[in-house]
Amino acid sequence: MQKYKKYHTDIKTCFALGIQNEVLPKRFIREIPSSTSHYWKNENPEKYVGGEFSKSIQNNLEDAKVFLDCRLYFSRKAFIQFAKIYIALITLLGKDNIRKIIKTNRNVFVAFIENLSEDFPIHKKDLLRFLMISKRQYSFWLSDRKFACNTSLVGQCFKRRPKQISNREISILKKYMNLNKYKTWCIRSIWGKAIRDGVVSMAESTWYKYARKFGYSEVRKPKKKPRKKNSYHAKRPNETWHMDISQYKTLDNITFYIYTVVDNFSRKILSWDISTKKCSKIRTENIKQAIKNEFDVDLKDQNLELIVDGGSENNNKTIDEFIKNCHVNISKKIALKDVTFSNSIVEGPYKIMKSYYFRSKEILSSTIYQELKFFIEDYNNNRPCYKHKIYTPNEVHNNPELANFKMVLENSNQRLEENRNFCCKILPKK
Repeated sequence: MQKYKKYHTDIKTCFALGIQNEVLPKRFIREIPSSTSHYWKNENPEKYVGGEFSKSIQNNLEDAKVFLDCRLYFSRKAFIQFAKIYIALITLLGKDNIRKIIKTNRNVFVAFIENLSEDFPIHKKDLLRFLMISKRQYSFWLSDRKFACNTSLVGQCFKRRPKQISNREISILKKYMNLNKYKTWCIRSIWGKAIRDGVVSMAESTWYKYARKFGYSEVRKPKKKPRKKNSYHAKRPNETWHMDISQYKTLDNITFYIYTVVDNFSRKILSWDISTKKCSKIRTENIKQAIKNEFDVDLKDQNLELIVDGGSENNNKTIDEFIKNCHVNISKKIALKDVTFSNSIVEGPYKIMKSYYFRSKEILSSTIYQELKFFIEDYNNNRPCYKHKIYTPNEVHNNPELANFKMVLENSNQRLEENRNFCCKILPKK
């Protein structure tokens, strides 16, 4: 009795796809009965599940046959090695990082592509697709290369790209960043002041970009995974207050306690005090002063929510007795206990004080009062608040409508005119 041979499924697939001559030895093909191979070649794919995809597979077979042609053995080996490297780079770096590298070194890539010989086997459009560069983007890069200019900070001709920041605005940025009175301000506050003064028409991100170029700030660290934050935003001034105490040790080794009350809506420091003691009496006087400053004459029918931490300096008989007898209806709540949000609003000014105002100075027990007074005055009245962009806490506190201000930067006609009339022969002073 004759024993039938069992062929591997891959062998049948090769015949069904018509690529047996490219991938199988001729000697092996001759050993297969012609009736068997004929059956594999002409088998109706529609009787199998997924047979509807057979036509699309057939449409790609010609490329597969060319690729598997024995005459392309060495070329195929080289391409496979290149493909493995390419796939490894995408896996390790990721597509976004590869695009970022290409964009950063775009002039190198443009020069490479434009200097390819005419007999280069890959068409330019296919090479761009391979490098994940769109036609539109590449055309823009070509234009940039054509109108390159060493005088411009963005490397582009002022006349051809008149919307770029002008040399006058660069000078203004340097001037504001170097002013001693803004040394204790963050970059965003300095930008806000420049906008308020009407000397530039520059977006915040643009100001940051050029500040980094000139070394006024460092490249931001990668963003950490955002934490879920529960916060509260009051709808008007004097609706919700926050109070807390911060500790600071001077160079002569004396510990001071700084008392503040901060308005949630405007971020204004409403009252403050400083002492070498931490006690409920000073804390009470601090809140009394804030109420006197804000309500003064009309104390009746006023409602106030007061957010505090769980410390004993904020929760004691003295504070409770004052709240009970106060003409203002005060509802004291402990952060993260009575309410879901933290008391971080009052901690914000403390961080600014220590990071920007006190860190660069020699703070002594004899000077800390004046330094603290200067900080609070500057913070409330001069330094644009991060939350309010170009306005100070005091401005928003006195005029709540400013909190809804939406800034629209119009195209600067002056910038366009300056750049279009820029003379390359007269270089600006560095």
